[in-house]
Amino acid sequence: MLSRLGKKIQHLRNRLSRSEWLAKKLRQKADDKQAEDEHRPGILLIQIDGLGHDMLLRGFEKKRLPFLQRLIQQDNFVLRPLYSGLPSATPAVQAELFYGIKGAVPAFQYYDRHDQKEKAMYDAEAVDELAAQFEHGRRGLLRGGSSYSNIYDGGAKEAFYCIQTMKLSSVFDGISLRNTLLLLLVYLNRIIHIAGLSLLETGLAVVDFVKGIFRGNNACKEFTFIFLRIGVCIVLRELVRLRVKIDIARGLPVIHTNFIGYDEHAHRRSPTSAFAFWSLKGIDGIIKDIVKKAVRSKRRDYHIFIYSDHGQESAVPFAVQYKRSLKEAVADVFSRGVLGEYDIAGEDNATTSLQLYRRSAALLRYGALKKLLPATPERDSKSIHITAMGPLGHIYLPLRPGSEEMACYGRDLVEKAGIPLVLYVDGGRVKCITPGKTGEIGEMKEEIFGGGHPFLDAVKEDMERLCRHDNAGDFIISGWKPKGDPLTFPLEKGSHGGPGIHETKGFAILPDTLGLISEPCTRPEQIRDEILAILNSASLKRIHDSRKNVHLGNTIKVMTYNIHSCIGIDGKLFVSRIGRIIGRQAPDIVALQEVDRNMRRTGRTDQIRLLADQLDMYSYFFPLLSRDEGAYGLAVLSRSPFTSTDITILPRLQSGRRIRERRGIMRVQLDTPAGPLHFLNTHLSFIRQETLLQVSYIAEQNIRGKIPPDQPIILCGDLNSGVKSNAYAVLSGILNDCEMRTPHFTPEPTFFSAYPLLRLDHIFHSGHFQPLAVHVINDWECRLASDHLPVCSTLLLKKDQRTPFSR
Repeated sequence: MLSRLGKKIQHLRNRLSRSEWLAKKLRQKADDKQAEDEHRPGILLIQIDGLGHDMLLRGFEKKRLPFLQRLIQQDNFVLRPLYSGLPSATPAVQAELFYGIKGAVPAFQYYDRHDQKEKAMYDAEAVDELAAQFEHGRRGLLRGGSSYSNIYDGGAKEAFYCIQTMKLSSVFDGISLRNTLLLLLVYLNRIIHIAGLSLLETGLAVVDFVKGIFRGNNACKEFTFIFLRIGVCIVLRELVRLRVKIDIARGLPVIHTNFIGYDEHAHRRSPTSAFAFWSLKGIDGIIKDIVKKAVRSKRRDYHIFIYSDHGQESAVPFAVQYKRSLKEAVADVFSRGVLGEYDIAGEDNATTSLQLYRRSAALLRYGALKKLLPATPERDSKSIHITAMGPLGHIYLPLRPGSEEMACYGRDLVEKAGIPLVLYVDGGRVKCITPGKTGEIGEMKEEIFGGGHPFLDAVKEDMERLCRHDNAGDFIISGWKPKGDPLTFPLEKGSHGGPGIHETKGFAILPDTLGLISEPCTRPEQIRDEILAILNSASLKRIHDSRKNVHLGNTIKVMTYNIHSCIGIDGKLFVSRIGRIIGRQAPDIVALQEVDRNMRRTGRTDQIRLLADQLDMYSYFFPLLSRDEGAYGLAVLSRSPFTSTDITILPRLQSGRRIRERRGIMRVQLDTPAGPLHFLNTHLSFIRQETLLQVSYIAEQNIRGKIPPDQPIILCGDLNSGVKSNAYAVLSGILNDCEMRTPHFTPEPTFFSAYPLLRLDHIFHSGHFQPLAVHVINDWECRLASDHLPVCSTLLLKKDQRTPFSR
């Protein structure tokens, strides 16, 4: 009944859903093949640009990310540090995630030696050329899906607001004037919300505008920045929310979206600024909205990944520290020696405003805006060229001096120009120069990056790879230093791109069923591998194989779960969802109630066989009801083989001519690593007198009558009785209730799953066991998967104690 009601509610929700309506109006319906199988795996990837792991934790403390915090604390997600690699910037991280290429670019802005021109990752043409190279012989991770606010499209079928390819007008394709008016009416509350946020952001931007004028910045550019920031931080964010929800309604296989508001504020005001954290509240709300839509998708079983590509360092601009620009400092160094006759090309103090101008111009393809930008300098073969758009830069020389001259120039860059770290390749080896010391990178890694760097070996390896990149500079310059505030070459308060502790340490909030959760940290390529395994439906068994030997020795982990024929309260028949819930707990033995085998109502599937295959466990099924060549009943899953089995039909009361539903109890003997035991599983009547009759029969005929008192017993099941019932009193008189006996645990209700009020599902054990832990699993997936919540308990078998079951 609950599942039928849930299905009707879900159908009504979909009928009233604005995203479903828009999907139809935009003529973007799911194809029939997708609609036929609502449990095909899907991937939803959400990136929060520039939010480092430590800043995420601070955001939790400041209550700016309540939804993300709840996912980790209450639902099926784990938080892991994400190592960005080098450069610690979006183009490199997304290349590794989308295409599996580490260190794909040497910097956000660099000189391409093959094409003999400067390239920057806000230039659509340059990004398109790179993506074409990446896709040669490789699968883009987003193939067949959609991509939003990214650098590359990742092979997506549709890409919006990405640098590589973007058409702003396409969001309104297929909408007539009438539908546009309806759209405005339907989303009136959202439009008012956007207007309010935009007004607040405008006030903040005006303050920055006035400050910029007093600093002598170009008034026209500062004024334009007001509108660009509103567009990037507010309007674009809301457009992405709308489009992603439409894509979920359509059932696209892979969806990736990037929210860049925090990163822009962090560059401008610093990663720890109040304004940067203020932007996280809105991002958290949008992620909550998107995730809720994905969880209830009627076309896909979406696996959700939330991550940041990198963090940011609070940094001091080079020009502020030394009262001269990087270009002036480099020119002074190269004014002598064999390179003294060459001019210095490159910009002075690229500001965050300029970066945002260019990024927005690329996104919006807005010709008038581009006219406001200074032309990107062309490479002059007779000039020394500098590219430095963050704390990591490159110096390209018109000719390569000898080893002694290179060492001399490198030392001057550190000692005279004040650059904290200079690297270059000489004789096939990466040489490093810091204040007071010169050596090879392997010998100096702790001095260069800091002995406490969380990714010391990885960052050393990636820095070597970066220095050897075909398009790396002859000198690689870095503002990072392990002690004191690092330097950044543009005029910004927050920076990333280099090897710093915070800038290389992003985060990943991952489903806890993934095999990589045991890793101390995660790389983008590992997430890519897991996603491809999920899309190929090849990950579940591998994951469970890695967990199945967790509970050995004298401990046994047991679960009892009324699976409601694998029909959730959302009306979805979903066997693999039940398997996923069981698998993430990695139990040794599972008691299942309400299991279907070949029943018409559940698509003629053998549910216990499917679950046993998915979890790689032994299974035993006890049919209690037979209908239409199918059966319904109890089942046990076990990691240990069954040594014997016994099934019993329980007595029933007769009311007039009506005989109530058959109930039963199954007993299996198992030879577990902890020792032999008797495991019982039952599902009792919901009629009070009948339940008492059945539980009394179990106590006398199945426990006292068949099991010697010196042999351990575990009894699980849905008793349809609470702790104040007579039936519970009978069982608790001969066996221990694990929830009552577990230290520091308060028993929790298990029914109804969405709003649990009653404790109907129980685990009892003989005195041979000591309960170590018990858990009623109450996360968002369990609240949907069945009308009951599962109960898990870890029990310690006291082998040296042979006590009778009577306590």
